[in-house]
Amino acid sequence: MSSFRRRAAIPYPDAFNSIDGGPIIGHEKDDVPLSSPLFRNVYRPSSLQQVVDETHFSKNEVRSIYRAFKETSPNAVINREILREKFAELFPQGDIEHYADLLFDTFDDDGSGIINFQEFVRALSVLCRGTIDEKLNWLYKVYDPKDKGEITWHRLFYVITATDDLIGRKARPTTTREQRAERANQIFEKFDLGKKGRITKADFFLVCKKDPQIHESISALYTILPG
Repeated sequence: MSSFRRRAAIPYPDAFNSIDGGPIIGHEKDDVPLSSPLFRNVYRPSSLQQVVDETHFSKNEVRSIYRAFKETSPNAVINREILREKFAELFPQGDIEHYADLLFDTFDDDGSGIINFQEFVRALSVLCRGTIDEKLNWLYKVYDPKDKGEITWHRLFYVITATDDLIGRKARPTTTREQRAERANQIFEKFDLGKKGRITKADFFLVCKKDPQIHESISALYTILPG
C-alpha cells in the first residue's frame, strides 16, 4: 500500500460537511488476458480491452493499478482488516475503524466482504475520471449503503462522526458530540426538501448539483495517478 500512501488522495465523503465550510503501469503487449491465475479467479475479463471499456482508464493505467493492487494484497483481494491497517498507517492519531469501514462498503459492491480488483478499479475509475453523476452515485452510497433510497439523520450523524474521528483527537479545533449533532441538524434541514424527515436520493442529487460549493468539491474528488 506504500504506492497509494505516496500517490493517492484519500476520498472524503464530505459533500454534506462542505456546506458549513466545514475526499497505476508498464509496456506489455496490448489486448492480452491479464495473466495471473488468481486474478482470473477474482475478475474474469476476456481481455485487457474489456477492463478499459468498463472504466475511464487506459491499458497502461489498468496494468499499473493492478500491480499496485497486488502490492497491497498478494491474494488480489482486499478485506476489511487490510483496509483498516492501511488507514491506521495514514492516520496514526485517528480512530480509523468507522471511516475505513464506510469506504470499504462503497467499494464492496456485491457485499461479499472482500474487494476484488473488478470492484476496486471500477470505483477508482469513478473517483479519478467519473462524471458528476457517477461521483454523486458513489458518494450517495456512503450515506445509504443498502440503497434504501433515503438518508436518515442518524446515518448522517454517523458519517460526520466517522470523518471527524479519522483526523484524530489532536485535531484543532476539536468538536463535541453536541456540535456534531448541531451540524447534522443544519445539514439535514438543508437536504430534506419538503421536510419529510428523511433525505431522498433525488433531494441529495438536486441539492448537491445546485450548491456551487458542493458541486465544486465533488467535481474535484480524485485520486492522483502518476503520468
